[in-house]
Amino acid sequence: HITGGVTALFATWVLGPRRGRFFDAQGEPLEVPKPFPGHSVALQLLGTMVLWFGWFGFNPGSALLLGGPNNGEIAARAAVSTALAGAAGGGSAL
Repeated sequence: HITGGVTALFATWVLGPRRGRFFDAQGEPLEVPKPFPGHSVALQLLGTMVLWFGWFGFNPGSALLLGGPNNGEIAARAAVSTALAGAAGGGSAL
């Protein structure tokens, strides 16, 4: 996580603020930032579903690598925990 965080910090430093939102064409700061248009709800949902599907591959899959006698039970519990965590997150977001 720290690698991703540091990378994002440097990327925002290099890229700077959004063009045209905080500064005009001459580089002068605007008194009031321009409004930020809304995003695509369909793409947000698609990204969420892709990420959630990836969790189902990662969490139970890594539980299968433990090498114990009851790998299936551990992987099943990891899958149920992943599903419940996603449902709880979605419910709390509402």
